[in-house]
Amino acid sequence: GIKPHHALCCLLLSEYEADKKQQEARNTLILASLIRILSLGCLHRQLNKPAEFIHDQFNRVACAIPTDVVTPTALRKKIRNRGLPVPNYFLDPEDDKQFPPHIALLVILQEGEEESRKLDNLLYRVTFSLFAFVALLLRIVLEVIGGSGAIWGGAEVFGLRNADNAELWRWISVGVGILCFLRFVTLNVPQMEDEGDILGPAGPWSLRLPVRLRAVCEHPFHYFARALPPSSPRKKHD
Repeated sequence: GIKPHHALCCLLLSEYEADKKQQEARNTLILASLIRILSLGCLHRQLNKPAEFIHDQFNRVACAIPTDVVTPTALRKKIRNRGLPVPNYFLDPEDDKQFPPHIALLVILQEGEEESRKLDNLLYRVTFSLFAFVALLLRIVLEVIGGSGAIWGGAEVFGLRNADNAELWRWISVGVGILCFLRFVTLNVPQMEDEGDILGPAGPWSLRLPVRLRAVCEHPFHYFARALPPSSPRKKHD
């Protein structure tokens, strides 16, 4: 029988050649432009639909995908020889970042079906966006304001702060708050290396609501933006 990775390659190659994603890209142009402006051109719109993520990873390596049947090991070697990142669904099964190719195939085949269409529902998108925004605010409160407030309150609890040195402790708290904010930015701002890891198979690819909610709650900023620019069609040489 046909191996899942080969069936997935054939399906994605046919859609890649047909260039079916142009209309969807136009529909999200406003959001993408807004994110680019607010991030001063450093970040891009995040991909929050399973099929969208699968297509994006494949489009980056389509030029290295052979049209003949090859083993998964040979496929990974061809991709790496071109200096390209191996999509999660083509990784070795022993890799903890691997997304089963037969599941990726089902996601693509079910694109447009009821289970996938709900991701395009306006209410669904607004609800998830609000959830991610609230989760981001709570993280700022806990990790930034909480750190600054802990210094201020802790100084009073241990009798270190009084009316005479309150102004000094206020500035110390502000300084700690700034350090906490820098830590927050370092941990939460999207990086190129995040792709295929943060919000990977447990995030936008998952059609299971509880798994998506947990992934968004753990990485709320990544629900809105990513560091990797959108994939663009490349000339295929094979």
